Amino acid sequence: MTPLKTTLGIVCIICLNILIFSFIHRSRLCELSIKGEHQEVAAKLACIAG
Repeated sequence: MTPLKTTLGIVCIICLNILIFSFIHRSRLCELSIKGEHQEVAAKLACIAG
């Protein structure tokens, strides 16, 4: 395999894992944050109470 195909395969697997995780936890997932040493990444979803 070429390095480009390997990289694209890894990106596809990561995206698939994120999609599966969000579908499993979608009723409880309103905010996801990942904190690093010097940065923070947060994703906020529009959640409906109920």
